[in-house]
Amino acid sequence: MTLESSTGAVEASKVDQQAKYSIDIKAFEAAGRSFTYSVYSRMSPRGMAQLGGSADELPSTFGTPSEMMKIVSSICSKEPDYLLPGTPISEAVFRLLLANGNRPMTLVDIQTALASAWASVIYLKNLSDEVVQRMLDYGNEYFIRRVE
Repeated sequence: MTLESSTGAVEASKVDQQAKYSIDIKAFEAAGRSFTYSVYSRMSPRGMAQLGGSADELPSTFGTPSEMMKIVSSICSKEPDYLLPGTPISEAVFRLLLANGNRPMTLVDIQTALASAWASVIYLKNLSDEVVQRMLDYGNEYFIRRVE
């Protein structure tokens, strides 16, 4: 059985539910993007205040990405607007990985977390194995990569 997509046919039998994914921070930085700022920009106002900043004013020092991800995990990810239903799947997975300290997550863990976050939505996005794995396995702007 195959599923047709804009990127070609994907073998449904090739879905690896135990594949693990994380953000490739080195590739993120090599592309000229600031991973540190990307984490900061996804923090809630309460999380930003922990660093001495706000949405309008950057803190004098950001700290390390791992310190910020701890704040994202303990404060920001608990806020009701951290993973809104209208969030694109790739952005939502990026936010999930930040809240998880960028520790690798399996396809099943990702799907479960997204379904839980969006449980109250009447028309849930397609979070099928094929759709989520295809989005993660093909290049994405968040440098989410399969961990070998």
